[in-house]
Amino acid sequence: MARSKPKRKDFYRILGLSPNAHHREIEQSYWEQAHALQKIPTRRAAIRLKAINEAYEILGSPHRRAAYDARMGRFLRERDDEREGLLQAVVGLIGRAFRPE
Repeated sequence: MARSKPKRKDFYRILGLSPNAHHREIEQSYWEQAHALQKIPTRRAAIRLKAINEAYEILGSPHRRAAYDARMGRFLRERDDEREGLLQAVVGLIGRAFRPE
């Protein structure tokens, strides 16, 4: 059985920001979301707050953010290469079926 690769968390999406967001935007988004979630005493809010805290822990530090961006860029390139390979395989299979012999 093949092992699936671990999913990468998109911390920018968790905080609702673009990857080129300024550090002030990251901080503001974190504080707004965390403050709103602290008022909601549910398990779902606690899970969401944990994710937001994790995202801010990485993106709030310039050094951790740079390392995360480098890892994420490498991951996205690998994912795109895998998708391109899969697409080429599917096109090859479908193309054979519709070629006149």
